[in-house]
Amino acid sequence: MTESSSQTVEASSKGPVSLFGNVAGALAPFSFLLLLSLILWRMSPVFATVGNLQNIAIQSAAVCVLACGQTIVIISGNIDLSVGAIMAFSAVAVAILFHGQVVNPVEIVAAACAIGLLVGVINGLITAISSIPSFIVTLGALSIVHGAAGVISGSLDRSIPAGLSRYANGQLFETPTRYGIPYPVVVVIITAIAIHIVLSRTTWGRKVYALGSNAEAIRLAGINTKVVTVGIFAMAGLLSGLAGVISMAHAGIASKDAGQGMELYSIAATVLGGASLFGGQGGVPGSIIGAVLIYTIHNGCELMNYSPELQEMVIGIVIVAAVLYDRYGPGKQNYVKR
Repeated sequence: MTESSSQTVEASSKGPVSLFGNVAGALAPFSFLLLLSLILWRMSPVFATVGNLQNIAIQSAAVCVLACGQTIVIISGNIDLSVGAIMAFSAVAVAILFHGQVVNPVEIVAAACAIGLLVGVINGLITAISSIPSFIVTLGALSIVHGAAGVISGSLDRSIPAGLSRYANGQLFETPTRYGIPYPVVVVIITAIAIHIVLSRTTWGRKVYALGSNAEAIRLAGINTKVVTVGIFAMAGLLSGLAGVISMAHAGIASKDAGQGMELYSIAATVLGGASLFGGQGGVPGSIIGAVLIYTIHNGCELMNYSPELQEMVIGIVIVAAVLYDRYGPGKQNYVKR
């Protein structure tokens, strides 16, 4: 990349490209999460127990990973509705591939990520080459991939590869006298740090922000936006595959329906975390907090014995409020119609 095009990318990117910027953008959702936690703790002492907090962290782990990928996509000014379907398809495919075998969990993760990566690349190629809105492309992919998961599994739940369960239920640094860190949470931490570094410390990450802020400017600067777009969806697909492993390990089965609704949760987590649906704004810390916030609300509703339908209503209200804030809040003046 030439010096002039590098300067164009820097000028076009409005996203936070430092740790301070990302953390600052996550302060609002973190404050709300903290306030909600205090309220739930007062309403139900069970909420603040280590076991319950670990339960929230484990339940939100798959969506946290999906949200990391969705953050990249939304920052670029796109949206990916297929991440939940890719997550389920990757899990089912890996369960069938390694059925009856005792394999290293690293091989399982690598296979699932490779499958997700392939689907993501296809999404990216279609979006980039056809110029069809990513919303439409990934909506079609959602149906195709979900259907494919049903076809290869015979619409039956599949048992997970041997040796994976202990990582879902085990904890790092756990001893008989103290709690450890659940392995799904370890995966989320590593993933979040890696994606944050990619977005905030690499040229490619700056291109992602610039693409969402002013796609025409970086195109005129000689940057191949099609290649960047393919990379964005490839990354989202890869992380969807990783989320598939987390999901099936926690559930104990691989199901074609495991990802239903997860794409909406990943989008909601990203928006709640401060990302703009207009592109060019957002960060991984906020998205992680957004995902944890969603499952904290779920957990609080369960502790209050609210029905599943009422829980969905509460989540929906929070999501709509976040989108309205995104559209009409203090940052609205930064958005430029493209």
